[in-house]
Amino acid sequence: MQIKHFYLLAIVFMLSPHLHAQFSKVLKDANDALRSGTETMRSIGGFIDATKRTTDQFNKNVKVVNSRTPQPNVSGDQMTKPKYKKGDFTNFKWEPVAYFDGQIFPSMVISMADYKGSIDNAFMNSVKSSALGFRFISNSSYIPLKWEIESVDKSYFDKVSGDFVSQQAGQEVYFMPDIPWNISTLAKQVSSSPINIIFRIYDEDGNKVERSVPLFMRSINDCIYRYHEQKFDFLFTAFIQEQHPEIDKILKEALNTKLISSVSGYQGDEVNTILQVAAIWKVLHDRGFQYSSITTTSTNSTNALVSQAVRTFDNSMKTQQANCVDGTVVFASLLRAINISTVMVLTHNHCFLGFYTSRKRDKIVYLETTMLSNSDIIDQNKAANKKNQAYVEQFMQAVKYATNKEYPEYKAANDLVEIDVDYYRGFVRPLPFQ
Repeated sequence: MQIKHFYLLAIVFMLSPHLHAQFSKVLKDANDALRSGTETMRSIGGFIDATKRTTDQFNKNVKVVNSRTPQPNVSGDQMTKPKYKKGDFTNFKWEPVAYFDGQIFPSMVISMADYKGSIDNAFMNSVKSSALGFRFISNSSYIPLKWEIESVDKSYFDKVSGDFVSQQAGQEVYFMPDIPWNISTLAKQVSSSPINIIFRIYDEDGNKVERSVPLFMRSINDCIYRYHEQKFDFLFTAFIQEQHPEIDKILKEALNTKLISSVSGYQGDEVNTILQVAAIWKVLHDRGFQYSSITTTSTNSTNALVSQAVRTFDNSMKTQQANCVDGTVVFASLLRAINISTVMVLTHNHCFLGFYTSRKRDKIVYLETTMLSNSDIIDQNKAANKKNQAYVEQFMQAVKYATNKEYPEYKAANDLVEIDVDYYRGFVRPLPFQ
């Protein structure tokens, strides 16, 4: 073999540069084909470890289907009957899918439950709501199966079932059906707890294989924002609750500050927009909102999965506390209620608010919400005729810090992402409030 290998190399080096390049491409293509074929054969014999596969690899090799995906239109004689022997099916492999290392995030399930479209990413389509399903690969095409997923604790959901026809031989498929979650139960999940989910596969003769999988139901306040290299930071927008009834009370108090004559959103000029935000700032400041840095979730983050405890607008109103994400959620909720467009600015260790000053969205300013409890300027100007001006200056201190210092510094370090709340509200709905 060594002699043959040396002889081949000698021929390659004698070729013209053009032919050399062509020959190298042929070798590369052949090598890729061999690797792909080997990967497929290994998959049929025993699945590739999905936890070690990148999102790009997933999108390249996996087909994702759901309950609404049309079944293959093939005749009966093209179908392959499932083969069952000694308690298992032998002409295809399957395993339960429970994303996020066996952890279910109610905040994700609820906020994306209504989304019926298609995110341009196979991996995202496979996890966008239930994150429960089946992983299939078979030696033959078009194997008809019946499936069931059942929660042992019926308060989460009872049972969902249906039919599935496997795809082309060798094609790895993730079948992710819609799960009929009890949204009310998930919304009340204030602590984390274990649950068991049973996955079943049947054939037409009644042969059955079932697997019980212990999972961990996370708290409603736990927000997943990264899984491996896939980012889910847009899910922070689920905690924004622009229809909360407390908002009307706050807006009424904002009018009573006399900083503004009406709550009109973008109906006035840019100064009027900023003054509306300043009036809301004054109300929250006088209510005694305090910065609280609690972000730890009920389960520690890992290298593969990162999550953070987030208070909804409802939670923050009840506790009068907010960390950087919570404070941004509070202001985004209030501003969206009066049709002022907002963004959540996320960095590797921080979050602050951005809001557009006009309907044209051609100018944006930023606000450091953790400075809400600051009162040094207010305390120095206690005279009645200077008090409102002091509040505005205190508010503008937080605006100037975020707009002129914080944002440019994070931007220069390439350490920020802006989550446009208006855009993501198109498929991320707000969490329900109690």
